[in-house]
Amino acid sequence: MSSKQSGLRGQLTDIDFRLLRIFKSVVECGGYSAAEVVLNINRSTISVHMSDLETRLGMVLCNRGRGRSSFSLTEQGEEVYRVICDLFVYLDQFRNRINAIQSELTGHLRLTLPDDLLEIPDLRLPEVIASFRQAAPNVTLEVLAHAPGEVDLDILNGNADLGINVLSLKRPGLEYLPLYRHRTSLYCGDTHALFSAPDAELSLDLVTTNDLVGDSYSFSPEIAERYNLFQSRTLANHMAGRALMILSGSCVGFLPDYYAKRWLEQGRLRKLDLPDLSYQLDNAVLYRRSDSRRVLIQMFVEELKQALAPGLNRDSDAWQSLLP
Repeated sequence: MSSKQSGLRGQLTDIDFRLLRIFKSVVECGGYSAAEVVLNINRSTISVHMSDLETRLGMVLCNRGRGRSSFSLTEQGEEVYRVICDLFVYLDQFRNRINAIQSELTGHLRLTLPDDLLEIPDLRLPEVIASFRQAAPNVTLEVLAHAPGEVDLDILNGNADLGINVLSLKRPGLEYLPLYRHRTSLYCGDTHALFSAPDAELSLDLVTTNDLVGDSYSFSPEIAERYNLFQSRTLANHMAGRALMILSGSCVGFLPDYYAKRWLEQGRLRKLDLPDLSYQLDNAVLYRRSDSRRVLIQMFVEELKQALAPGLNRDSDAWQSLLP
């Protein structure tokens, strides 16, 4: 008594699908010779593929002979052909449904941002939002503006899905994709005593005797080292609050150069350009590692990548697909 063959085992591979398509074409063409034109491969190669499929399935699918009239399917071959036809119908239905879902994106995407982000013209965030809204008109986009120290927490606490923020302290549970880099410098207002001090008199010892307006949230050791040089500090959790205190003339403070630019050009701020005090910060797109809205997140990030100005200081190699 012959032993029963094992049949199809394991997962279907791309090679398996190719063999199934070749078999389907051969059957519909009525033989190897006619299938040569449709498949654009020669008869001997088709024969090899058919033998490979029979070995893979563990059954004989066709009766081989010469000429169109001599080609015929075995009973098992006829049943396999019907199953293959059903399979490709299901695959087409799957593709059509996925395309329909993609073309009719719905849902709610919550974006959290620092309150100063519009001051970065090269980021082109208005254009990004416009493109996203055009591509996904049925998605509700909610934009939240917070202090930088609150942006990460918005996402961790489930109050937002996606954010752009300073990359200072990486928090567990969040993914960070580097976006751009900016320089932060120390400034004083036009009524501050240091505003009119000669450059030659500016020193680290002199500058750090003044009150500093600083952030009220956690920051990296590199920034903390600079803050700790100052003997006294006041706090402001928003960029606008820090700018207000500096413009009042009562404090010096750190501001991103892009944010201070307008007041610098108006003569209302002075950059205290000491090399030991300025520093650079990376900014990143961040989101939760396990998020059900990954399709929307990926779509927004792709719009952001397309809109980024070439002049922005960013590591293009760091960009990667959000989905594994």
